[in-house]
Amino acid sequence: MTRINRPDTLLTELRDIKRRLRLLEADRMRPPATVLATGTGGPSPEPSSLSVASAGTVPVPLAPVRPTDWPATSATAWERLSMTRVAIGPRGVRVELSATADEDTAGAVRVVADGTPMGVPVPVAGGPSHQTVEVPARLDVPEGYEYEIAVEALRTQGDGMVRTVALLLT
Repeated sequence: MTRINRPDTLLTELRDIKRRLRLLEADRMRPPATVLATGTGGPSPEPSSLSVASAGTVPVPLAPVRPTDWPATSATAWERLSMTRVAIGPRGVRVELSATADEDTAGAVRVVADGTPMGVPVPVAGGPSHQTVEVPARLDVPEGYEYEIAVEALRTQGDGMVRTVALLLT
């Protein structure tokens, strides 16, 4: 969807549909909040995963491997591509970013915790790059507070897409 007063072209509509499809697919990979919080809920686990669920661990989906399957944007302003809510321990967490851009395209990705960018944006151009971003715990929040951690990206040059995938490491 364009942000100016002119009708969308088929190309902009197709890009918007593809972006929405990627977001829906990413949502489908995320376990429900009750599963994240308690390790239970939803349909009963299969026998092979029963010991994992009963051990109190939290199921975590694996990230897509192919960069073409990563959440992407062609927006020239920061666009949120993925988000989670998590209680952070006193040591904080790390977010491992992998990002790439289409040919002749450049951009940047960043991690945002509760609306505050963490560190400097990571430049993206060409082949896959990897960066780890630290998200420190805050002293002004009560124990068990759930931080909203998001990954945002933007395109700074070219006409292609900037793609990124993130793993939350506790």
